[in-house]
Amino acid sequence: MKKTRSVLYVILLIVVFGTGYYVGSRSENVKPITKENARQAIKLLWVQSDEPPMPKVVIEDTDITLRRSGYSWCNADNCVTTDAAPLTLEDMTPVVVKGGVEIITTPPEGINEFTIKNLTAPEIDGYTVPTEPGSYLYEIYCSWFMDQGHASFYFAVTVQ
Repeated sequence: MKKTRSVLYVILLIVVFGTGYYVGSRSENVKPITKENARQAIKLLWVQSDEPPMPKVVIEDTDITLRRSGYSWCNADNCVTTDAAPLTLEDMTPVVVKGGVEIITTPPEGINEFTIKNLTAPEIDGYTVPTEPGSYLYEIYCSWFMDQGHASFYFAVTVQ
């Protein structure tokens, strides 16, 4: 009985070590984790675009044209930073809309942060057109995951 148990233990050890050896020998093509390998893996997860993708803004079934300002953006090949002063109402051509309607936004893919602000009347929610007649400038700020980049986008509306 003791001899059978000893033989079983020896067989079990051979199977365990043999399996470990087999698995270890099969992993010879696995690359070690280095900073460069990690950077390459992150780049594979980035949004594939030469510039920051534009969000979409719709007010009362009307697609609103956005203007991109300064941005920082990386793709698989390189990183670019553009510098630009924030846009003003004078730089924009406002779209005439009804007051009090909802501003529907669709963020671009891969977004980490997405904020919309009414720069003319900051106390008003950025997702609703003010009811007071006048022109209003909006800013949308986007940042992407894994430090791929960030950008600001602007549009303007006029309430009559």
